[in-house]
Amino acid sequence: MAETTALMFEVGVIMLIAFMGAAIASRFRLSVIIGYIVAGILIGPHVRLALGGVSYQGLITDDAFVQDISRVGLILLLFFVGLEFSIEKLKRTKRAAMVLALVNLGVNMFAGFVLGTYLGWPLIDTIFLAGVVSMSSSAITAKSLIELRRLNNNETEFLLGMVILESFMAMFLLTLVNGLVISADATPVSPVSLFLGVAIFIGFFAFLALLVIPRAAFLFERIKSEELFVLFALGIVFLAAALAEAFRIPAIIGAFFIGMVFADTKLVARFETKLEPLRDAFVAVFFLSFGMMIDPAMFPVVLPIILIAIPLIFLNDLFLTSTLAFFIGFSGRSSTAIGTSLLGRNEEAILYASVGTRAIRSNPNLSNAYAGALLTPFAGILCIVMSALTPTLMKRSDAFAGWFSRHLPKYVTFGGDLVKRTLRTFVLPASLPLFKHGRAFVASLCTYVVLLIALAVTTGAWHLLLVLGLPAAVYGMWRIALRTLEPSVRHTNYGVESNPGSQGVIHTLVSRIVVGALASAGIVAAIWQLWWPATLVVLYAYFLFVVFTMKAAYRSIVLGAGRRVEPSLVGRKLRPLRSAWGPRAANGRK
Repeated sequence: MAETTALMFEVGVIMLIAFMGAAIASRFRLSVIIGYIVAGILIGPHVRLALGGVSYQGLITDDAFVQDISRVGLILLLFFVGLEFSIEKLKRTKRAAMVLALVNLGVNMFAGFVLGTYLGWPLIDTIFLAGVVSMSSSAITAKSLIELRRLNNNETEFLLGMVILESFMAMFLLTLVNGLVISADATPVSPVSLFLGVAIFIGFFAFLALLVIPRAAFLFERIKSEELFVLFALGIVFLAAALAEAFRIPAIIGAFFIGMVFADTKLVARFETKLEPLRDAFVAVFFLSFGMMIDPAMFPVVLPIILIAIPLIFLNDLFLTSTLAFFIGFSGRSSTAIGTSLLGRNEEAILYASVGTRAIRSNPNLSNAYAGALLTPFAGILCIVMSALTPTLMKRSDAFAGWFSRHLPKYVTFGGDLVKRTLRTFVLPASLPLFKHGRAFVASLCTYVVLLIALAVTTGAWHLLLVLGLPAAVYGMWRIALRTLEPSVRHTNYGVESNPGSQGVIHTLVSRIVVGALASAGIVAAIWQLWWPATLVVLYAYFLFVVFTMKAAYRSIVLGAGRRVEPSLVGRKLRPLRSAWGPRAANGRK
């Protein structure tokens, strides 16, 4: 009887505390997730206070029951994320979303690896740290887009497609990492067996999505009873989670994949309507339980890491990703809107921290107890700070675009516009069919990315062999880029055809920037394990290379390398750039 009373007390306290935390966060126009996390910290076992002979050690001291409930919430949350992964939606965003997702996730993961290496963390801890740093929040992005009434903006569909792709890649990476990181008392699994199991697992769900569900969905649509439909939905979700566990894959991945299976059916709206209240209740418990794992005494220890991580996130999401978005065809305002929308860190980062903490605790021989103790408070503070900043920064995205427009040199904006007009012809959906080499370039790019990953993670003889093959790979990408970009340059109207040789200059400019980026990424992947500060030198050298290449192109095309150019012609070339990046200053440039 006493145990039952204690259980009911814990459930009641958890739900009411979650309610109060969410209500207070909403009152201050913050994400409710922040309220859940802070509430979890306050009722958790790590808070100890003594005042006037009265001591407080947290309302919930045994969190085992709470952790079990939170897993249900996490499974339902990932099921809903899977429902958003619609192949039909992604077909409309195609290459742009893929390019943005690959680069954004890759650079953020690399930043996390550099941070973990700098801190001296073991590899396992560093992998999960990189996951926490790199995971943009789809929930914060979607919620802020709704509040700012940007759902109908041109860039929104690409942004959501990018976030969905990042979620998929993050889940796939988490699957592999969790499979390789097994508890000390578990049976060892070879990498070959792991990859084979993952391939069978993914193949099974692909079979369901492509062949079974499209033909059988009408049977499920005939379920009239709402009670029966809810039982059916919960049954498939938890069976998929159990199947994942059988393949040594996290249960949440099974829920994610079964959501993907039904993403293109007419059942999505019904799933969301019937399961959303249940999901919200259990997800609140998950975030509350995450807060209970955070020890406030560790805050001063993780503060220096936070002060390093936040500038890295701003550098990648706000500057690098915005620049890449502009280069592949988005306007300046749309590019900064994309960059600011990716700054949020929330449920995906917490997911990595939660799974990582469990993996670290079960692998004391591979991990570092000190680093493992820092992962959860680091993720908690990072999510609170970035979740609070992101909506405000999204509102200011147009102001960022205007700032870039006013302060960037003319040759940078001019060169950036030339790159944008060239690349958008085969990256954005409006690609013309005459650019038949675009698919070959994308396929080669994917192969090169695989090479980069192999360079980054291998050591010894294999690493040396890949390093020796890197120059040949870069040369091959150079030749493919020249062949791919040539028809785009020839058929794009830049407004500079009156200058003899301008097409050749543009061709050289774009190909050098693209291949230079690939070569720099290859060098960074090859040397970062030897001495990571050298990677900063490589990246800075590439930045200078881009600036000087743009300046040379500007001098050759606009200034004519000494030949007089009519002011009206220069004005026509620069006007689209100014309008693309945003409103001019009152005394704008002449």
